[in-house]
Amino acid sequence: MKKNYFFTLFVLLGISFSSISYGQLATIDYTGDEIIFTIPGGVGSIQLEVKGAKGTDNGGVGGSGSIMIGTFAVVPGEELTIYAGGNPAGLNAGGDGSYVAREDGTLMIAAGGGGGGRDTDGGDAVITEDGTAPPIHIGSPGGVGGEGGEAGEREWGTGGGGGWFSAGEDGEGSPGGAIHCRASVGTTFAGGAGGGYSGGGGVRMFSGDGTGGGGGGGSYNAGEDQDNTPGANAGPGQVIITALCFPLLTTVTDYDPCINEYITLTAESETGGEISWEDGVEDGVPFIPGAPGLYSYTVNSTGPEDCSVVIEINVRPFPTVIANAAPTELCEGESMILYGGGAETYEWSPGDIADRDVIYPAAGTHTYIATGTDEFGCVADDEVTVVVHPEPILVITADKTVVCQGDEVTLTASGGVEYDWDSPVENGIPFAIDAVGSFTYEVEMEDVNGCEVEGEITITVGAPIEITYTVTAEVLGDDGAIEIDVTGGTVPYTFDWDNDGTGDFDDPEDLTGIAGGDYVVVVKDAGTCSGTESMTIETQLGLELLNGLEVNVFPNPTSDILNVNLLGEFTYTLYSISGQEILLGQDFDQTFISMNDFEKGQYILKIQQGVNIVEIPVIKQ
Repeated sequence: MKKNYFFTLFVLLGISFSSISYGQLATIDYTGDEIIFTIPGGVGSIQLEVKGAKGTDNGGVGGSGSIMIGTFAVVPGEELTIYAGGNPAGLNAGGDGSYVAREDGTLMIAAGGGGGGRDTDGGDAVITEDGTAPPIHIGSPGGVGGEGGEAGEREWGTGGGGGWFSAGEDGEGSPGGAIHCRASVGTTFAGGAGGGYSGGGGVRMFSGDGTGGGGGGGSYNAGEDQDNTPGANAGPGQVIITALCFPLLTTVTDYDPCINEYITLTAESETGGEISWEDGVEDGVPFIPGAPGLYSYTVNSTGPEDCSVVIEINVRPFPTVIANAAPTELCEGESMILYGGGAETYEWSPGDIADRDVIYPAAGTHTYIATGTDEFGCVADDEVTVVVHPEPILVITADKTVVCQGDEVTLTASGGVEYDWDSPVENGIPFAIDAVGSFTYEVEMEDVNGCEVEGEITITVGAPIEITYTVTAEVLGDDGAIEIDVTGGTVPYTFDWDNDGTGDFDDPEDLTGIAGGDYVVVVKDAGTCSGTESMTIETQLGLELLNGLEVNVFPNPTSDILNVNLLGEFTYTLYSISGQEILLGQDFDQTFISMNDFEKGQYILKIQQGVNIVEIPVIKQ
């Protein structure tokens, strides 16, 4: 269905609007300022009719400005910068040019003003050729105009009309400018010459006292369907905007699809026309454009007031994503980052890993995939492999962990290729520890992969063992005791008494219920410290009262020497248990009987002093 577009009638800066649906949109007259015109909704193509202003007469005839007509594609909401030139003030000045430019400053169309009539120099000739909107000048420099017409019987030439050229052409003015004089007149005046963008420049001539008029401005037209007329506007500058057709309402699913992605083009005619797309495209049917590149699709309508629309689709290639890891080889417990290149955003898998996050991967070989998305939403993948070496296994051994002061210790670390111990330790080499206490030695090991690990070992050093003791003498038989006190070394201690053999170290610390005699104990600590001590238990066993005399026989039992003490002279006889006499002797105050050669068992010792006799049982161990 055809729609009507209505605009409220108003005047602002010389713009006059009428209520229209299709046709003239605005007429813009000279105000001295640039104005901004916004393309109304539903308008896709316009005609611009741009008129340059006439030059000043001043006794001559000022040149007429150019009239430039062209059609241009536009979009609703687009803002155009417009300037309509005015008639100049001052003698012989060229008329102002008029022009229209797009939002980015690109010149669309310009109409040069006419040259001035006489007397005033318009300035040097300059042509703007960079395709941008010219500055506004009254009497600004212009290009060289073409030859003007006859001046009749006047004594000065007429002003030149504005020249013109289209986009891509040279900036030379079209016919309409004039340099003319009558040879019969002594004082010669020359008319202005047209040409160039914007307002008129001029040519100044001297022939006697003669002067030249201002030159007219040149023109420019980048539109289609051009109709360009130099020296045609004898009034002020003006810009007329006319809507030519209504654009089709198009819907594009994606202007920047990725390769192999479907897009859908849809168009609708507001006037009821039937839609057809060129190049085999079907309205509303998805299709794949093709390889990366720029594609143009034209949609047409049977509606007479509809204009064709060209849709440009830029198919984007997949981004060249590069997955990076720093580093790609590391040791367990060390950190690394993953970062992508070639796109705008990245997602990493496996796991919930953000781009450039610091992570601590476990030991093993890991493959990480970076999914990169560029600014057009195109997605590609890349992967990177990371090797994480396991933490080295450090084994620390010591030939002894508990030692005695001054002893040597050998510490050995294994599992790597390099070892760095605390001083004074060297791997596998013995060293002595002269102090007492607990000492911790640290070592740092590096394996074949360059991975490092630290460990430590503690060595306990004890002082030399010292043994002190207290003995209790035997009185009634096997009731002697020895109590020892051990210092130094490192607990626990073990004890070996010689009363039950040696070397077993399974004896108690103290002895009780023992016979008199000599005893030896060896004490070892938890390490390498040891100590030995010998002790003697006196015995009172065998002390007899013999008619007021005391006889003391000890140790009893005995394994070797039997002591006999009796004041004065006495005799003694040793019998076996069966009564056989084994040994006979005499001594004074004391004697020593060796039992070393006798069998173990019980014997009878008979002691006689004078008429007194006593018999004492003796045990050989």
